[in-house]
This record gives sequence, C-alpha cells and structure tokens, in this order.
Amino acid sequence: MGEITQINYINQGGYKAINLSGFFLENWLNRRVVYRKGTTNILDGPEWMNQEGNAEDVAYAYFNAFKDVSVSKNDGTVNCILGIESGQNLSRGIISNHERCGEKLGNKIYAILKPSEMSYRVSYDFEENRKVFSVWSGYDRTQDQSENNPVTFSTRYGNIKNPNILIDTTNYCNSCIVDNENNGSVYERALLKKQEDDDDYIFSFVKSSVNKGDYASETDFYAALDAEGNTDLNERIKLINVEFDAMEGSYEYMEDFDIGDKCNIEIPEVDIAADAVLIGCYEVIKKGDHSLTLEFGEPVLRR
Repeated sequence: MGEITQINYINQGGYKAINLSGFFLENWLNRRVVYRKGTTNILDGPEWMNQEGNAEDVAYAYFNAFKDVSVSKNDGTVNCILGIESGQNLSRGIISNHERCGEKLGNKIYAILKPSEMSYRVSYDFEENRKVFSVWSGYDRTQDQSENNPVTFSTRYGNIKNPNILIDTTNYCNSCIVDNENNGSVYERALLKKQEDDDDYIFSFVKSSVNKGDYASETDFYAALDAEGNTDLNERIKLINVEFDAMEGSYEYMEDFDIGDKCNIEIPEVDIAADAVLIGCYEVIKKGDHSLTLEFGEPVLRR
C-alpha cells in the first residue's frame, strides 16, 4: 500500500492525462528522526545512546523508541503518533551496534538490517484497518544451499537481456580518521577496515560532533567515535550495480523468486560471478508487451 504525494494534471492540445506518483508505506518511517540524546522538549526520548544485539532486535528498539513522540509546547503537550504498530520480533541477523545520530528513522533501520541481508516492510491489514511494521528476509536461492530452488541469472544461459553493469571504486575507502574536539582537547581515532584484496590503506576523514560528556566512560566515548567512522566507511564501498531485464519463459517472478531473495548472477563478458539480493522489480505492461527489470543490491563477488 502506498500514499500518493504528487498529482500532475495535463490538458494540452486535446491530450488529457493525470500522472500520479508517491511512496509506499515504508517511507512513512522517515517522517520521524532518530534524534541525539540531549537537552530537548521531546518528553519521551529513550535514555540509551546506542543499541547492541541481533540486527532485528536493534531495529525494533529504534522503531519502538522513535515512531511516537510527545513534544512540550508553551500551550501544552503535542503527541506525534505515526500510527504504525510493531510486529513480531524474531531476533534474526548478525550482531549490530548503532548510535543515535540524527538520521531519518526508516533510513536508520535500513542501515541496521542491510548487513544481515534483511529489510523492513509496513503492511496494511484491511480487515483490522491497521498498519504493521515488520522485519523481512528473503530466501537464499544461490547454488550453495539445498533448502530452496536455486536461481541463476546469466547471459551465458540466455535468460537475461539488456544488462547494465556499473563497477565504480571512485569513492572507496578502507580506513577512516575521526577527529573530535571537546573543551579544547582534540581526540583522533584511526579506524582501519583493510580488505584482503586491498594493496593499500585509503583514508577518509570525519569531523565528529559527539560530546564526551554524554558518555559514562572514555571507552564508550571512543566507541561512539568508531561508530561515526564505520558509518562513513559503510558509504565508501566499491560500487557494483547490476540491472537487467528478465527473459520470459525462464523464471517466474513471485513464484520462482521474489524481492529480498539472494540469487546467483553471472556476466562472463565482464568476468563477474556474484551472489546478490534482489532489491527492486520494475514491471511495465504496455500495449500487450510485458517487461520486467531486476535491480540487485551490492553483490558478493565470487570472482
């Protein structure tokens, strides 16, 4: 279910059209902000600075803490209710540790879940007239497992067409220096994330704004600096974007594979063999022609 946010009416030269666009309900989470802990007129902000645990536990902690807030005004209290209920937490995913850093709530939760190859959805229950937040994980359909039917998209097999492969290392860094100044004292942390295939350390630089006084110990303060460095490094990755059209008669969308499933991709023309999670399916049906364009997340390269 989605919300229409743009209406474009066109009446020109005898041609009439109404174009509608908008967002799915998942975007509603970005109406809230994961604000920093500090002096504020928000009455029900959590006491904790960060959450650590399985990715799904951390995601639910942030959702429950920031979806509804109460703000004190001079003429009373305003309750800001998002209107989305919390679903069932299954405690899945790898261990995550995330700071409150001022991001949009939806973007923050996506960043928490992405390393575990999960995402979130907001479904609408028509019978009960309610919206429900839940964490979502697709199926592993790679060749290395036997629980689910494997799915391989490859120009070698002729089941894809119009491939668009982008390999970009322009913004890549594997190390970060975090610079922080508190009451005249300068703190710097060098965070290193060297990869096996790297020949050199490539540094980025982050000007930190965290306040040492907000943390119970120096160890917690340095952990906050490291978290800022990690956030920066997570954006400075080697980009490999993969898009192509699926050929009819090969795999059936929503039967053989679906959004969130991890599949095999082989493009021998650029010597790529990878596992990647399907993050987007774009269907176009026009004048009897049906096209399906698939977009995958960051691939895990086999070679």
